[in-house]
Amino acid sequence: MIDSTCCALPLAAVGVAVIVCSGCVSVSRSYPEKHHYALEVVRQGETIDPVSQTGLKIRKFRASSVFEGKEFVYRTSDTRYEVDFYNEWMVSPTAMLTEQVVTWLTKADLFHYVMESSGELEAQYILDGTITAMYGDYRATPSKAVLGLQVFLIHDAAIQDEILWHQEYRKEVDVGEQTPDALVSAWNAALRMILMALEADLNRVLRRTASNGVLETSPNTR
Repeated sequence: MIDSTCCALPLAAVGVAVIVCSGCVSVSRSYPEKHHYALEVVRQGETIDPVSQTGLKIRKFRASSVFEGKEFVYRTSDTRYEVDFYNEWMVSPTAMLTEQVVTWLTKADLFHYVMESSGELEAQYILDGTITAMYGDYRATPSKAVLGLQVFLIHDAAIQDEILWHQEYRKEVDVGEQTPDALVSAWNAALRMILMALEADLNRVLRRTASNGVLETSPNTR
């Protein structure tokens, strides 16, 4: 039988015990620090005379649902993806890649002017894009940074928009180290290769269209 006197502590004594214990035990909890990243590529080299004397509007890119968040995504098996909540993009991938495409094509000088679709100027052409892949592939060694984009060049007609050309791009770049910084560097390299290919394709399509009026599609992946 338990002696009831050992459990009957005065209320004041309980309060003192709580105060003493709270002063001895730390209730703070440390969490891993979040890190924020951004992709940024700079077009280098000479520009050419504008192929088109009209403008290009670039719609804000969309993304497949798996890749629309700011958190890094890793693929660890054929059926399994993991999300890294402590390493993420500074802004959404759709906003970030839209800005990179606008900046690159502006410096490429293929069009008289390039702007986002919210701009007030009229433009004959529209570029529409979707992020189809953006993840670190850790299924094999070396790991790879995977980036995929699908783009459409659209003629902004008064009656009905017309798709002039479309292309899918996908690049996989080896990641030197198992670190977020190395992964972002590899994504940067993949984005640079895609933008170089996009510029070359648009240059070819615009020149061919201007010379003979042929509208073409290109369903292949580059």
